[in-house]
Parts: sequence; structure tokens; C-alpha cells
Amino acid sequence: MKKLHFLLFICLISSEIRSQLISGPMLGPVELRTASIWCESKPGSVIKLEFWPEAALEQKRSLSPESFVRFNHQIDKFNLIDLQPGTNYSYQLIVNNKTRPANASGRFKTQVLWNYRFPSPDFSFLAGSCAFTNETVSDRPGKPYGGDSSIFNQMAKEDAAFMLWLGDNWYYREVDYGSNWGLWYRASRDRSRPTLQPFLKKMAHYAIWDDHDYGLNNDNQSFIYKEETRKVFDQYWCNPQVADQGGIYTRFSYNDVDFFLMDDRSFRTSDYMKDSINGQPNPNKKMWGKQQLNWLKNQLLTSRAPFKIIANGTPILNQYNNHDCMVHFVLEQQELLQFIEDEQINGVIFLTGDRHHSEISRKKLKNGYYLYDIVNSSLTAGPHILSEREINNPDLLADKTVNQNNYTRFLINGKPKERTLKLEFKDLNGNVLKDWLVNENELKFITESK
Repeated sequence: MKKLHFLLFICLISSEIRSQLISGPMLGPVELRTASIWCESKPGSVIKLEFWPEAALEQKRSLSPESFVRFNHQIDKFNLIDLQPGTNYSYQLIVNNKTRPANASGRFKTQVLWNYRFPSPDFSFLAGSCAFTNETVSDRPGKPYGGDSSIFNQMAKEDAAFMLWLGDNWYYREVDYGSNWGLWYRASRDRSRPTLQPFLKKMAHYAIWDDHDYGLNNDNQSFIYKEETRKVFDQYWCNPQVADQGGIYTRFSYNDVDFFLMDDRSFRTSDYMKDSINGQPNPNKKMWGKQQLNWLKNQLLTSRAPFKIIANGTPILNQYNNHDCMVHFVLEQQELLQFIEDEQINGVIFLTGDRHHSEISRKKLKNGYYLYDIVNSSLTAGPHILSEREINNPDLLADKTVNQNNYTRFLINGKPKERTLKLEFKDLNGNVLKDWLVNENELKFITESK
């Protein structure tokens, strides 16, 4: 009988722990000397973090979070500082000052201080977009729109440095985007799915958004809850400091590659505004807006990375895309491409999402190299089959298209001046569906020797 009572007590304690910790831990950006860890817990919970170098347990430290409470959601973010570069660390969440759940522990390695010392290390990262989680009570009738979420179990097996979420990371429904509370509910519910938890702590996570995790379908700057949805985004991710208030755009570097995370919603005019008026591009139709575009220009000028990766929820280059693409924001696209050409910016690659299929399209700069737009989609949302018109797009690498749920693995390899970027579109079992490779020297302007 005593044994039965003891087992019952253990079960009750375990149940209490699970009810306190809703989702996480999730590993945020990991830098040379800092890292961030995120979790969501039941309001009123006391969550603390212990962390230590794996080679020096005696250096264990305890940390309290920055907590944020909105409605019935408590977000706890831990900012780990004074770390050592290139060092393995372990961590453990502590719930209500007494319990250490086994599933609330993890490990990470800080970035290596390689500059001016030795060549940049090789690394890999993952990317994807369009993660729809079914909820029968609020979904449309008929076949569920969301697919097999076990894809995240496979992604958790990848030995990658980080995951780059390319928008539509959750999907607001009609029951969500009519209130502030609904926005928080959807983000919390989708983040808490069991198949996602091992992946959240396996590697660092960065994110941008697109229409469905911003507001309504094809939404823009007029969304009345835009300030609230930005708060949701800020709390459910641990992105670096935003470049300017009012948006979510920012940047980060990993080893020798620079990433520019764009905001394609906060400053966007309506998609239904005409592309042109009287045969001339419409000067009022914007996706990024002047301030964000100027920021990107200056960032590109400053970067010396062999690959300058611009991440955007909306595709950039596909001129045969009748849906959501920067080609319909004519002047802004022209300005960006002309700037890259005028300033001879080498190494630019676009990573985008949205389309529910993966593809690679390209555009030849007039006096330069091919720009590539790599669409990474979809993780779990219903796949899209390309129209005959798009299949016949001469700028599409037709043999690289994927029309099923998938994620992308990128590998950055090679010696200095010969770095390569390889991508693999992978299915939910980790099988490579398509692959592609580009050398940094293929992404350069040819300058005449004087």
C-alpha cells in the first residue's frame, strides 16, 4: 500500500509539473558570449534556470527570467551572459523552486571566435515555413489543412546550428484575429504541440513572419491589431534587437555568413493596390517601405560575408508568380536590384517561404551574376501544385521543385575564397528530395583588372 501511495504521489507531482510548464525550453540565439532560453509557463509559476560549462560543473550558475504576462500566458526569457566562446554548456529549468523536469533540460555550444585566428568553421542550418496545426473546432470543414507534424521529430535529429523560421509559423484563424486574446491563444496553442518540444531545444531558433502569423490572409499595415501581434511575435521568439521600432526586421551573423531578417507586413500596402497606373509602376505600392529598404542597403554595403542571405516571408524574384511576390511591388524590387548592381554587392541569396512548395528561381543581373530566390515551404500546411504557367517559367530551376511537405537543410563548407552553400530539400523522414550547390565565386561581379 505504501508503494502504491508513493507511485500516486509521483504521478501527481509529474502532472503538476506538466501543467506549470506549457512549452519549451526553446533555445534562442547563441552568440560568442551570450545565449537565450525561452519557455511558457502557467501564470504565477516560478521558473528558474541553472546552467554550467559541461567541463566545469563547479561553475554552475542560477538565473531568474525576464517574465511577461498577458491574459493567461506567462513568457519567461533567460538571458545568459559572460559565457566563453566555443564552449559546451548544459542547462536545467527549475519549476517552483523544487522540481527539475527531465524534459526541461538541454545543452548548447557558443559560437567559436575564429576571426583573425583561423578560417571560419563549416556549419549547417535548417529553414522552413508554413507550419499549420489542425484544430477541428476552428478549422474549415473538410480535409484537415495541416499535415504530419512528425516532421519536427526528424528535424530534431539534424546536427544543425539553428533553425530559421520563414513565416506562417502559426496560422491565425477567424476565431483569433478579431481580438487581442485570440492572437495570444493561437501562438501558445501551436507552440505547445508535443512533436515540437524536442526540436525547440535541439538548436537555436530565429524567425520572421508572413501574413498568417501576422494577421489575416494577405494582411498589411492596416491590420488594426498590428501592435498586439508584434508583441506576440516578440514574446514567442528571442530574435536579436530589432533595427527600428514599429517593425521586426533585424540581422545576425553565424560564422562567416550574414543574415538579414526582413519584415514584409508591418509597412506593406495592400496587395490589391494596382501594380501600375497608366502603364507606369505604382509609386505608392510598397512591401518594405523606404526606411527598411534603406536599412537593408546599408547593411549590404557593410557586410563582407561570402553569402549575404536576405530572409523574407514573401518570395522576391519569380515573375510568373501571380500570388504573393515582390514582383508586384515593382518600384521597390527595381530599386533593390538596381542597388545591388550599382554597388556591385556580391553573394546575395534570398530565402523565402509562403508558397506551400519549395523551388529555386533566378534572375540575371544586367552586368552581374544570377540572383537566386530559394522558396522553402511548406512544413505542415497543405502542399501546392504549380500551375503550368509557373512550371514553364524559364527562370525556374524546374528539376529542383518539391510539391510535398519538406524542410531545407543548408550546409556552408569550404576554404576561404571558395566557400560553398549547399541545400537539401528533405521530407518528413529526412530523405533528400532535391539538392543544389553554389560556390561563392558564382555570386560575384566580374571586375576588369586595371
